[in-house]
Amino acid sequence: MRQKFISTFLGWCLPLFLSAQMNNQMLDPDICSVQLTLAGSPLSMPIVNINTGNNTLVLQFDHMGDALKDYKYSLIHCDSDWQRSDLSDNEYIDGFTDDRIINVSTSFNTLAQYTHYVLGLPNQNMRWTRSGNYILQVFDTEDDRLVLSRRFLVVEPLWRIDAEFVRTSQVDKLDTHHEIDFTVIPKGVRVSMPQNDVKAFVLQNGRWDNALGPLKPFITRGDNLVFDYQDLIIFRAGKEFRFFDIRSFDYRGEFVRGISEKPTYFEVTLQPDESRYDRPVIFRPDADGRFVIDNLNANQTLLQCDYAAVLFSMKQNQELDGSDVYVFGELSDWQLKPEFKMQYDEQARVYWCEAWLKQGHYDYQYMVVDAQTGKPDLDGFEGNWYATGNQYTILVYFRPFGARFDRLMGAVTLISARR
Repeated sequence: MRQKFISTFLGWCLPLFLSAQMNNQMLDPDICSVQLTLAGSPLSMPIVNINTGNNTLVLQFDHMGDALKDYKYSLIHCDSDWQRSDLSDNEYIDGFTDDRIINVSTSFNTLAQYTHYVLGLPNQNMRWTRSGNYILQVFDTEDDRLVLSRRFLVVEPLWRIDAEFVRTSQVDKLDTHHEIDFTVIPKGVRVSMPQNDVKAFVLQNGRWDNALGPLKPFITRGDNLVFDYQDLIIFRAGKEFRFFDIRSFDYRGEFVRGISEKPTYFEVTLQPDESRYDRPVIFRPDADGRFVIDNLNANQTLLQCDYAAVLFSMKQNQELDGSDVYVFGELSDWQLKPEFKMQYDEQARVYWCEAWLKQGHYDYQYMVVDAQTGKPDLDGFEGNWYATGNQYTILVYFRPFGARFDRLMGAVTLISARR
């Protein structure tokens, strides 16, 4: 098997400082294609009702090679800032505090060999009893080593959230940004000090790296909590994601230039990209940065999905001074990962990188960041346009005086119009 490659917010909105341990991580280089979604909905965010049925949430991942690994998993309850809460395991788990992953299958008729693991939550051995933020951790039982972690949310759908897009008051942001106002209608719980007890976070396309929060209510109207700030709950709109289709290696899908078969893997070359910062907007449906594992070959199952070295390239006449370029999206865990960092080829005048990816349909974009600070260039190669379709998820937490954890009382997702 081929080795994997190149192994502001202002005002009252405080920065989101996230513990590395409580982030999405893949700590074993042989683990690939990790997804945590709702069952039967591969593009969904991992948000579930506290009283949901078994196997509503599904974790899937591959371990490359022919070695059969034994994995166990556990859950960590976190506060809204992704720090571990004060609850002990038996206060938020009904059942075992750790258990083994037993749904294991091996690939067949593939060039790249791998073992596929599936875990459904909750299940008969483990169920959560509290709402809030959770980290799902997976360990290799051979050495008790943490190999991956994934965030998910458990909600008590008691509070209603009414949200809408509003026209920004800043003229220079009218064509490039999305602004949101929302009102929270508490039900079933008395909120005596909303400024202290309630906080909200807003996510764009399920991302935590640019989430806004914690946000406090701006005002109250009766029992309703109003989050009606000017120029605060606002995101750069970006543009529709680039994408490519490698659901089959028998023919070239959209934006695929070439496919070649090697002894133990495929090589895929994507069509070279160009900067679209100042290009007219072309509206095409996208998956808001996510990916789907799929196989379009006749009479083949998902266990016959193969892997490929996928070559990305971005035309650029000269290397950017003091900046690095990354391929970015759910395929990179919404993180700036070394294996997705692009190199500049002076002779070809392109940025390029090669990534190890499974058959499927992938969204992505290019992220330009300061080489010293890692601060993103918010225009970069992509630009921004207000008519871009994005998903915005509002999460509202409640923690009255004396409570020991943050309850997630409501969650709602709205979509900016694709015009």
